[in-house]
Amino acid sequence: MWGSKGGSSRGRQQREDQQAAGEAEAYEEQSELPDMVMEIEDDVLEEYNESEGTDQDKSQLLAKALALLGLLVCLVLLGLMVYFGVTYDKMRQRLRQAREGLQNTTKQYLKLQQRARMQEEQYCSHFRNSTQHWLQLFCEKYECPSRICDPDWILFGRSCFLFSNVSQSWEQSGETCTQLHGYLAIISSKKMQKFLLEHGKKSIYWIGLTDKVMEGSWVWVDGTKVADGIMLWASGQPDNAFNRTLRMAENCGVLSQRGWLDEVCARKLPSICEKSAVRLHLIFQRARRG
Repeated sequence: MWGSKGGSSRGRQQREDQQAAGEAEAYEEQSELPDMVMEIEDDVLEEYNESEGTDQDKSQLLAKALALLGLLVCLVLLGLMVYFGVTYDKMRQRLRQAREGLQNTTKQYLKLQQRARMQEEQYCSHFRNSTQHWLQLFCEKYECPSRICDPDWILFGRSCFLFSNVSQSWEQSGETCTQLHGYLAIISSKKMQKFLLEHGKKSIYWIGLTDKVMEGSWVWVDGTKVADGIMLWASGQPDNAFNRTLRMAENCGVLSQRGWLDEVCARKLPSICEKSAVRLHLIFQRARRG
């Protein structure tokens, strides 16, 4: 009995010792667990901080790249603005020079027109002085009209008209009329226009009508404005259409069966010249006074 009790007490003691040893190991393991957790947390935080620092570097690099790109775009836009500004200024200067050249050409044309009139007056004076005696003798024997025209010129009212079949530009036609001591025809009435249309053999002729000095302000070659007198424009005219072949606008007037039309001044067309008819009664009066 005693022996069995003693054996059981020793066994119990061993089990208690083992249990105590196990509890001690378990306590040691539990005491080491927070240290392991802290080490793991430190590692994770360090990796997170490293990754966060890398992202910040990437963000800074991206911001710098965008800033450089924006600066480059601004420089390009500034260069384009400077280029277009310089180009616009050059084009404006060219336009101003062209406008001044046109104004000077118009002034020269008007001076030439005035000179042509003076030459016409001198020519008529010379004609009257040289032929007045012959005309007086002729008209004493034959019936004479009150006004006469040169050969190939047609009398209407107080003017003589010549229908030229030579196709020239508007400027060249005006010079031809000036050489003949006249000017491109100025239509002052419906009767005159009807007369010219009846006697013209062509369908269209240059007349002394233009708006080259100021667009839309049509004037005759003697300086009078069309708006101040009769206007016989065809329907829908003037339209100032742009001629793509000649690359010019329509700034000169022509006479057609429809009425007046605006046409490109460089186009080759026949023309109608006009000049004052010689007044015989004034010649006779001067001859009698002389």
